[in-house]
Amino acid sequence: MTATHENPALLTRRSTLALMLAALAGNAAGPSLIKTAETIAAIAPRKLAPPLLQWPTLDTLAQTMVDKKLTPGLSLSVMSAGVLLYSRGFGMANVETSAAVTPQTEFRVASITKQFTAAAILLLAEDGLLSVDDSLAKFMPDFQRATDITLRQLLSHTSGMGDYINGQAQSILTEAQSRDYTASELMAIISARQPLYKAQPGATWLYSNSAFTILGLIVEKLSGLALADFFQQRLFIPAGLAQTKIDKTCTAAAVCNGYRPNFRAPTKYDLATPISPSFAGGAGAIRSTTEDLCLWHCALLEGKVLKPASLQAMLTPTLLKNGTPAYERRGVEALEYGLGQGLGTFDSLKVASHGGRINGFTGHLRSFTDNKLTVAILYNSDGGGAPGFSGAQKGLRTEASRLGIAYLGLNKA
Repeated sequence: MTATHENPALLTRRSTLALMLAALAGNAAGPSLIKTAETIAAIAPRKLAPPLLQWPTLDTLAQTMVDKKLTPGLSLSVMSAGVLLYSRGFGMANVETSAAVTPQTEFRVASITKQFTAAAILLLAEDGLLSVDDSLAKFMPDFQRATDITLRQLLSHTSGMGDYINGQAQSILTEAQSRDYTASELMAIISARQPLYKAQPGATWLYSNSAFTILGLIVEKLSGLALADFFQQRLFIPAGLAQTKIDKTCTAAAVCNGYRPNFRAPTKYDLATPISPSFAGGAGAIRSTTEDLCLWHCALLEGKVLKPASLQAMLTPTLLKNGTPAYERRGVEALEYGLGQGLGTFDSLKVASHGGRINGFTGHLRSFTDNKLTVAILYNSDGGGAPGFSGAQKGLRTEASRLGIAYLGLNKA
């Protein structure tokens, strides 16, 4: 049963939630709550929203990750149709100062950025400045084999292009932590990777940070704006995101530091300096909060960012040239790929999701697209090979999804 069905128990829970929201809104001394994308602009500054629902099993799983030193801290939010159901921070945002994580703590979201870049390209298509089926040669004629690949293939990781970040020389990645990059410098680094193409365009799904960084540069070229400014004007503001940004310099101050587990270190962590936002570009430059990420998916699914046809394109599985699906992952938990979104199912419900990992940070964002239920989790740890980190992440997002589904009655026939 979906959230739109006349389920008396669900309606009672919704009525209770509405009363809680109204009571808190009327209490001048109480913390404010985020209800919809439209109201966020009027909340300045936003205050810490308390956990609206008590989910002890979720608290325990999150706190256990902190206690086991898998991550210094994490933030987790669950939202239904623009209303927060649960939102909590655990542990420390900064090991050196012991600053606490809250739901408003800004983490680097790494590859979760890719769906924002996909949305930006789709907005330019709506503006008539491009088609997703244009060849790359239309925008970057000098790029090797540009006539052979399309923007759609770049957006869906089916271009066959390699990766300028994963597997990159450590000297380049170390330099990228402490300086900013121009478009020409980025293109030189991308073009220098060998092999530049690891597969034939359209032949298979192959993850490529290079593809999305190129897409970000196309956004800048056609809009005449820096990626940070385009995202702010066309994505963040329309979606009501008050604590989401792309830093314009690698020296921008950040309250939340990133770490890598090291059980031999005095604090059990090594500080991990992330790569410059200008180096990550359209592949991974954003920092945000779990509440803002939930609002992003809410606004996206409610048509406040893209037109229906564009949203449908984003959420439609990509087909390879031979007509078969482009699978990011096969097996029991198979995941296909749309445009900047992984597409699969959980408990027989359709899910759009994306993970992210960058020096010192890990994240996951998923929405049950037919039901407007969203889960966002951000960690200030990249795992660093720590035993149990991957499994604990999966357990946390599974439990958050399970609780949201059960609360909304979505798993009832």
